[in-house]
Amino acid sequence: MPVRPHAPRTRGVLLALAACLTGVVPLGTAPAAAAEPHLTAPATYHIAPPGGPKRPARDKRLHVSYDGDAVAGRKTGRLIMDVSGAADVLRLKKFGNGCSGDRTRIVCAVGASYNSWADWAGALPYAAPGSKAGDAGDLRMRYEAPGGKVSEATTRVVVGGPVLEIRRPEKVAHLRPGARTPFAFVVRNAGETPAHGLGLTYTTDAMTPTTERFSNCRYHAATAVCRFPALDLASGESVDLAPGLDLRAPKTETAGSLYQSAWPLDLGPYEGVVVPDEGEPGKGPALRPEPGKGTTGTWSDEDTAWTHFSVDNPSDYAAVGTRVPGGAGEERDVRIGATNNGPGDPGQNSPVEIRFTPPQGARVLKEPMEELDEDYFEPLCTHDKAGVYTCPLTVHEPGDTQRLAFRLRLGTASGDGSVRLRGRGGKEYPADPEPANDKAAVTVMGAGPGASGESHAAAWWAGGGAAVVVAGALVLWARGRRSRAR
Repeated sequence: MPVRPHAPRTRGVLLALAACLTGVVPLGTAPAAAAEPHLTAPATYHIAPPGGPKRPARDKRLHVSYDGDAVAGRKTGRLIMDVSGAADVLRLKKFGNGCSGDRTRIVCAVGASYNSWADWAGALPYAAPGSKAGDAGDLRMRYEAPGGKVSEATTRVVVGGPVLEIRRPEKVAHLRPGARTPFAFVVRNAGETPAHGLGLTYTTDAMTPTTERFSNCRYHAATAVCRFPALDLASGESVDLAPGLDLRAPKTETAGSLYQSAWPLDLGPYEGVVVPDEGEPGKGPALRPEPGKGTTGTWSDEDTAWTHFSVDNPSDYAAVGTRVPGGAGEERDVRIGATNNGPGDPGQNSPVEIRFTPPQGARVLKEPMEELDEDYFEPLCTHDKAGVYTCPLTVHEPGDTQRLAFRLRLGTASGDGSVRLRGRGGKEYPADPEPANDKAAVTVMGAGPGASGESHAAAWWAGGGAAVVVAGALVLWARGRRSRAR
């Protein structure tokens, strides 16, 4: 974690002085003193037993820091890490530069501010040979600031620990639009020591729970946070949180998801798991723990376990071409794209992309751009050596159409261009109710406004000239009738 930047001290002094001179701060009242910097470290940290499996990557890393209100620079501070009081349980392994010592005491030269996640200097504890799961010892840390100030912190390091895993299906496929499907919450402790208390959070996206909200959970939008303080899970034990959820598949969207995380309450959520502070309690029955049954299924020890749902509700995307009037050398703006004819809505990450091949001999002068930052644009599409443009498809709701604007200078060669739809990134094209409309032509219509006089003459002969011939024939027919009448 990077060191938090601070405003220069001189600015704060000048503001305080100005306030006193203008009478804002009464005489005899000093500005509030800034909090004293101190060494911070977690209260508890778990390490793997000797020869045992590594702790999951989601575990909180050992984070030690000292905020000395200074940027990292010259190494004028000193950090001491010591496990000599628990040498039968713990050892230290140094990392980075500027550190020396033995396996129970490491001394590092560090900056006036220190952060073990950002500064390449420090030590990590590991289990001593002969220690076993459940053993614990203290890691004592001491920071000596350049000015002589000393700050200390202690972390309780435990050999082994609880490892909560969640059983869930990674994918649930072929749901009918609006169909209901059950979803179970199952958690087990795959670690070496008991888990004291259980926390669970889950979030639904597009999948709608039909069950009442549980009274022992708090809800913030589509996220629920449930806590079971009296529930302890021994090593190897699992729990089923009944009755689980009854989910309804979306009627229009083609996909949905549910993701969840579980943690021991005494350790708190894993690093990277965001748990809302606010929320309203549910008004339905409680989510109740029951003994878990069986160990089969797909278990996840990641910080967040995902389940993806797919609904058999395909989208019929139709390519949108155009007709381009004009002759060689003329510039024309063309708009091509695609329409979602429904019935499905694949969401914002459409599985389809657009492939635009300009008419033969045409040169692209302008192409669609996207704004990545304020006043900073880059081309929306990519193109290959053959001049074929591949563009993302952003429309997803049924009935929506996306049109992309290109400016072309038409060439002398004849030949139409095309708009084709294909699976995004070259992947397999998704289920399509009407594959015949996945291609559309970009047709050059010939001479348009601004064409040569010869072209206008030809057009007159094809149109106006033909009318003169017809009129002459009518005159001859009328004269013949008059002569017969005589």
